[in-house]
Amino acid sequence: MGKVVMVRMANMLFLLFYVMCLCVCAFIKIIEYILYGIGLHSMAREAGITSGWMAFVPFARKYLQGKLGGPITLKGKTIRDPGLWMVLLPFAVGIAAGFLTGLAMALIVAGSLIQANAMIMIPVAGVVVLACMVIFLLVLIGAAAKNGLRALVNYQILSRYCQGNVLILHIVFSTLLPLYEAVVFFYYRHHTAEKA
Repeated sequence: MGKVVMVRMANMLFLLFYVMCLCVCAFIKIIEYILYGIGLHSMAREAGITSGWMAFVPFARKYLQGKLGGPITLKGKTIRDPGLWMVLLPFAVGIAAGFLTGLAMALIVAGSLIQANAMIMIPVAGVVVLACMVIFLLVLIGAAAKNGLRALVNYQILSRYCQGNVLILHIVFSTLLPLYEAVVFFYYRHHTAEKA
């Protein structure tokens, strides 16, 4: 009886710890959402963009961030509307990864239905492993492309407010650290858009 009570108490403590972690994460995300929205809205208003209200709409805020950054020229190629790419890129990667995951699941089901024939199981297992590796690479490349585009857009935005090593540190930290991008945008919201 005492062992059951100890297990229940341990389970309750774990559940309490888990709920507290979720509450802290939710609180941080809400703070990030508010700081990012206020900073982006103020920067858009200062830049003369009339659709600053998009800073508080979940997917539209990424479009506004790209619009605020403006066209990006890289090795002679120009990305004219980076905001659109910032919105569509995660969807495209998700759809492609979802399709490949569905294909892998269909092959697993087909392989389990035809398990009597060993000759079919080997190629099905190989294709499933290959599909899983392709999904992993696709998600990795998609995340790198998304973060790279975000870093380029942030470079264009923040280069109006700071320069040199400070600018590079802001770009690196806003890519790697949660909440940093929101704090930087909030900090520079009332600064004049000139090089410091």
